[in-house]
Amino acid sequence: MALEPDKTSMTDRVANEHQDTAEGDSKPPPSVRPAAPGAPGAPASLDASAWLEVAFDALAAGGIDAVRIEPLARALGVTRGSFYWHFKDREALYKAMLKEWRERASYMIFNRLERSTESAGTRLERLLALPFSSPRSARGAAIELAVRLWSRRDKGAAKAVRHIDRVRLEYFTKLMQEHGVAASDAKQRAYLFYATLMAESLITVDRREQLVPEWTRVLLSP
Repeated sequence: MALEPDKTSMTDRVANEHQDTAEGDSKPPPSVRPAAPGAPGAPASLDASAWLEVAFDALAAGGIDAVRIEPLARALGVTRGSFYWHFKDREALYKAMLKEWRERASYMIFNRLERSTESAGTRLERLLALPFSSPRSARGAAIELAVRLWSRRDKGAAKAVRHIDRVRLEYFTKLMQEHGVAASDAKQRAYLFYATLMAESLITVDRREQLVPEWTRVLLSP
């Protein structure tokens, strides 16, 4: 998927900033802004990870434009001021989301696979089944799509997506070689594998459970 540079016009930027300020999402009023995140007196029952989880829920459901402080606070049952104990502003939340997504989208999955004693082929098969293997995986696929759409108009998100694509392709190439694919072909096979994996979360097909074994055979034949 080609990534496009940030094409937000100056007019859009000014309008967005005005809207953020009007809704209170850009900066907290002095009365609710703490001296520093995590300072004494911060709410103990709600940490930054809770805000990240509800932000990812909003992202998956409505894209990055749905990730706004007021609706997130309502979803958590807290006041907007609680947000500022953990994040300076909405941009800080966005940066934290991208950092967390990078961890979840590659390293956490790969580390879990690498701890197993399964063959490279079995690990590749497990990856192919990942998009629909559980409700949690389906949520992850929805978040991934939303991040990629976000990346088409935000340089920070685009940088995160490029990083993840590079890391994944390197890992898939490594697994292909361990699976017995010649080094000269491993990178191309890894790209086809990755393209199929991404398409699985986007394309709806009938009798998917019958097709997966055939996809697996074609993609993983040494």
